[in-house]
Formats: sequence, C-alpha cells, structure tokens
Amino acid sequence: MNAQDRPLPDLDDPVTAPFWQHARDGELWMPGCAACGALRWPASTRCPECLGADVTWRRVSGRGRVWSMATYHRAFQPAFAGDLPYTIAIVELSEGPTMIGRLVDPAGLGPGSQVVAVFEPLTSQVTLVRFAAAG
Repeated sequence: MNAQDRPLPDLDDPVTAPFWQHARDGELWMPGCAACGALRWPASTRCPECLGADVTWRRVSGRGRVWSMATYHRAFQPAFAGDLPYTIAIVELSEGPTMIGRLVDPAGLGPGSQVVAVFEPLTSQVTLVRFAAAG
C-alpha cells in the first residue's frame, strides 16, 4: 500500500501547519503560549494553562522517555495492515509535553526508556515523527 492510501494530515490547517513544515525539515517544533510560556501538544488555539490565544512556535530537542507503549497486531485502519506489528508509545518530552508516536525498532524499549525523535518522509510534503532509542 502506498502513502496516498494512508490518511494524511491537512498541511493547510493553520493550527498544525507549522508542525508539519518543521517536521519536513527534520526538526520538532511545538506551540507555546506567548503569555505564560507553557508548551502544549496537541496544537490548539488556546493555552490549556492560562487560556491565552497567542502562540509562539519553538524548537524542542525531540528527546524524551517512554511513558507507556503498546504493540498492535491488528490493523484497525486497513491502510496500516502491511505495517503489522507496530508499536506506539506515549513519549514524555524533556520539555514537558507528551506525544504519541510510533517506535522505530522497539526491541529492548519499555517504560522509562530514553528515546529521540526521528523523521520518516512519507511523501514529498509529509514527514512523520517517529521515536527511536536514544544512542
């Protein structure tokens, strides 16, 4: 199955477009609140801490630790059947926010494992953020 058969992000969505633009460049950026400085993920139009509406995007390290993980042996979306089995993790980034993402080569990883963001081009416009063991 090719990338066009997969659900793809809306690259024109004003709330998430900066994330996808920076991921395409191999960088992880997150929205932060211009008023209180809190980083947040997922991206949203209001800060969950102070309800501020002004967003400033900031580059983050992409380093974090696995908080929880699960390996899928059944594809709930047919486009991912060829990827089975695959492992998804909740990653707590060093800067605080958590992200959900696929683990690359999850053997030996578990809760508490140190990971780093890696970037997987899916199309010429869409690059996915994955996580791999920090080396």
